[in-house]
Amino acid sequence: MTHPIMFAAAKQLVTEEKRRTAARETAFRTWAPRSVLAASRYARRLLGDEAVTLEWKALGVLRLDEHLQALASLETVAGQHLALYYSGGGDGAERIVLHRSCISCSSQQMDDVTSLEQLGRLLAQTPAWQAINPRSGGAQA
Repeated sequence: MTHPIMFAAAKQLVTEEKRRTAARETAFRTWAPRSVLAASRYARRLLGDEAVTLEWKALGVLRLDEHLQALASLETVAGQHLALYYSGGGDGAERIVLHRSCISCSSQQMDDVTSLEQLGRLLAQTPAWQAINPRSGGAQA
């Protein structure tokens, strides 16, 4: 007959494995909505009220943990696609990156966005600037 402590240890192991499995499944189901919500909140804090117009989409689940990721596509102008990437973790570190990619070539650039003004500076370096430059009448009222 097995010792009672062996049975208790085995029972505890099975219980904890079931708890961890349930936690992973819950995290998986809620990951996308949490990613979109975190991206929306952080973008609004960083970029102001205009950020509510961004349509965030969760990126595919890479890991079953607290690392949240989302993407907001901005526009494709003059052969260059612009998008904002959000990334945030359970450690509180969050960031938004402007991703610029060439449609017809393999060129890609990524720059951290730290404020709305700084996003404007990054956009001023893109072909999209001609369409959105307030000085040339490109800005929307």
